[in-house]
Amino acid sequence: MSAPALTSSGTPGDSPHERLAFYISQLCAELDSPSCNATEKARQLARQARDVIEGYDPYVERMSSPHPPIIDTMFEEGYKCDWEALHREGKTMYRLIPEMSAGPYEGVVLQQLAKLTQVRTVLEIGMFTGTTTVSLALLPQIKKLVSLELEAYLKEHNTPFFEQANVSHKIDIRIGDALTSLDKLAQEGATFDMVFIDADKGNYVNYFKKVIDSNLLTEHGFIVADNTAYKGGPWAPDASYSQAPAIDAFNRAVREHPGVEVVMLPIRDGISIIRRKTG
Repeated sequence: MSAPALTSSGTPGDSPHERLAFYISQLCAELDSPSCNATEKARQLARQARDVIEGYDPYVERMSSPHPPIIDTMFEEGYKCDWEALHREGKTMYRLIPEMSAGPYEGVVLQQLAKLTQVRTVLEIGMFTGTTTVSLALLPQIKKLVSLELEAYLKEHNTPFFEQANVSHKIDIRIGDALTSLDKLAQEGATFDMVFIDADKGNYVNYFKKVIDSNLLTEHGFIVADNTAYKGGPWAPDASYSQAPAIDAFNRAVREHPGVEVVMLPIRDGISIIRRKTG
């Protein structure tokens, strides 16, 4: 197997597994160098560890139901897009990178959660290239999906794909500060069966509190928060992952909140499923 490369953001992985695979591949290269006096047994164990971790995520994805084909097109376009040039031209407020998109496998996971719980309305906080937006909107049971996004350009970028998937009529994109948009939705009396948080990590706690403290969540609704394992940064800090402390603070705030129950799942970069206590 080839050694995992650094991501476009210069970090050694987009999930704890990818980060670990990077480190083990570096270890294998060091053990195989002529100057290293490692035993053949040590080299063999390192290679076995590398093979296990590098193959884990691909195997899980292959053994799960397939993602919608349009997601492949959206990912290809996301990686071909010159996000740096768009930022220089003033079309985006921030420097965006393709790794910010949730992966196809995660879209399948969200679809299954929505099917199991009979979700009909979805609130998405953070859209980026819209891969999870389409994955959920393609479910016939989903009647409406509201997506909150700060970057106005992303509406222009994503709308053709929403139209291609024949789901644009279900999707209501709200451009602007998400906390302000949440207040407006609450004033409108909007309610949602599922809330998916995948936006700026520093505001995760604020988004969570806003949703929980309002009437935005239906009685049996739930929140799914992405990146809650954040590359392993919350428990194994690294300067490359500067947002890990914010995620750790969010995880602790949710775990200690007296009104909710939470389970964190080791899916890709970690997802947490949060629901109000019902007794």
